[in-house]
Amino acid sequence: MTVETQKKMGILEGDLAMRKLLTELLSQEGFSVTQFENAGEVSHGAGPLDVLLTSVPLITENNLTSFSEIKKKHPDLGILLIPTSTELERARQMVQQGAFSLVARPFAPWELIHRVRKACELMELKKQNQWLRRKEGREANSEQAISVEDSPTLDELEKRYIEIVLKKTGGRKDKASRLLGINRRTLYRKEREYGWVAKESPTMPLVRAAH
Repeated sequence: MTVETQKKMGILEGDLAMRKLLTELLSQEGFSVTQFENAGEVSHGAGPLDVLLTSVPLITENNLTSFSEIKKKHPDLGILLIPTSTELERARQMVQQGAFSLVARPFAPWELIHRVRKACELMELKKQNQWLRRKEGREANSEQAISVEDSPTLDELEKRYIEIVLKKTGGRKDKASRLLGINRRTLYRKEREYGWVAKESPTMPLVRAAH
């Protein structure tokens, strides 16, 4: 099963034609899609969602109270904005206030799908972080915990999570790759990118222990 078939998308869009277009596009990519006509439906009636794709006007009804309410009730929801050119500044402010990102209209289908997948990856990393903290009983300020409060990039979150898994498995790449859901070649490539192994020697062990 692919990542996309496991992910649930919400679409909050007032224009019926656009809503149908987005639904068809995301469904073809394997996402499970639920349509919403207003922010109230998302806030009070939405089931578990991974990412919400939304226009700016519908989620900023009543001077951003709709946006704040959705963030409060669904803190693990990735909100991806699709503003028009006249809504860009407002959308940027919302990203600073907790929305995941934005894709300005008109957008290419590949660009939208790419951003949706990135949002899903970030939400998954946050869930993994929460699971690790519960499992290990770590406090929020633990040096080994993945901090999402300091607004790291997606690449930094990935790096921190790989470090934790490598430490938990004692550097065993076969076990670590299974836990991470990637093959050993990809794991080794990541280690080289992060400077943990010598680039000229694919068989050289970790230069430093992940921590």
